Amino acid sequence: MKNALMYWIHTLSPTHIGTGRGLGYIDLPIHRDCLTGWPAVPATAFKGVWADYHAATDTARRSDADLRAAFGVASDSSNGSSAGALIPTDARLVCLPVRSFRGTFAWCTSHLALEFLRRDLAMAGFRHLPDLPEPPPEGAALHTQQSLLKHQNGANGGAKIYLADLDFEAKSSDPAEKWASFIGEHVFVEESWRKAFAERLAIVPDDAFNFLCETATEIAARVRIDDESKTVADGALWNEELLPPESILAGMISCDRVYGSAPSDESAESKLLKRFAHEPLALQIGGKASTGRGQVRCIFSKPQGA
Repeated sequence: MKNALMYWIHTLSPTHIGTGRGLGYIDLPIHRDCLTGWPAVPATAFKGVWADYHAATDTARRSDADLRAAFGVASDSSNGSSAGALIPTDARLVCLPVRSFRGTFAWCTSHLALEFLRRDLAMAGFRHLPDLPEPPPEGAALHTQQSLLKHQNGANGGAKIYLADLDFEAKSSDPAEKWASFIGEHVFVEESWRKAFAERLAIVPDDAFNFLCETATEIAARVRIDDESKTVADGALWNEELLPPESILAGMISCDRVYGSAPSDESAESKLLKRFAHEPLALQIGGKASTGRGQVRCIFSKPQGA
């Protein structure tokens, strides 16, 4: 796909992008992909804070042609509306952090999650991508050679990986090495964090990943105190769901045709991507900002040669 790239979201604090009130014991659930049930970041939530980062107010959009072309402009009495040329997809979950008996925590992914990611990368123009690993058998998890997650069960026992309440037979995998290197290279700047990611990557069976996506998110109990009685106000006790810190998600950004741009050596679409989707961003996304929720890093990845 021409004029496209990938964006990665790395959560630094618990993140709540809600969908209203829930029907179960979680009063305020997070947004999930309707097909897989995995946590996701809607494109609308990302694009809003992306535009806000670049101070794309209505006034600024009308005076700055690039802002207007990138993020669109609403109509008023004298001007018509126009849609923005920068089009992000929803950010789909790539790695979910899960508590681990060894190594403190694991960045968990699955064959299907990597398959979705590889397809998006190919559509964005990435080439020479790592091969997908074979789906691990039930009860097994793939890891890198330098993994910190393995626990040796006695002299003759096999190595195990314990994640939350699940245990897996540990299996070293060459594709896991290559995906750890690829994702680490695009998400983390520091070599120490790339090493930490490789040491904690675990590829679990799809069904186990589904289970972890349902049970390994953070649940926070919240209350509101009555000012006079200094006790919990009536009906003011609720549970909210949060995407854990260290979660990694990825989506694609494409740039639609920019109409009315002047001819030049560089296309208007390339210029917009270079200006607004180039440097890493520190964003606050989702609700509960006043309590430190939703602090994320956003990193943009371009195909080689783009």
